[in-house]
Amino acid sequence: MHADASEPLKQLHKVLAELESLAKSAANTAGEGGTDLLGRLKGTLDSARTRIRDAEQAVQREATHGAKAADQYVHDHTWMSIGIAAAVAFLLGALTARRD
Repeated sequence: MHADASEPLKQLHKVLAELESLAKSAANTAGEGGTDLLGRLKGTLDSARTRIRDAEQAVQREATHGAKAADQYVHDHTWMSIGIAAAVAFLLGALTARRD
């Protein structure tokens, strides 16, 4: 997974962990009255975990598909890919040389 794409998912995991911790604390202090609320909260957290897992799998599938498509393009258009890479390298070299 790309670092930029996985950062929001990492943040969601942190939020879920914090919510779970809060739910456990609330259950310990609320006693019997909080049991129903705790049950609903756990159900919501489980649903959120499932959705995050599905999102992670979708991002992974898309990344894999994109990588395969790029690989196929480079194989199908080898010389064009070499030319583009050379042009980018030339432009980066020219920009770097101007700074000095």
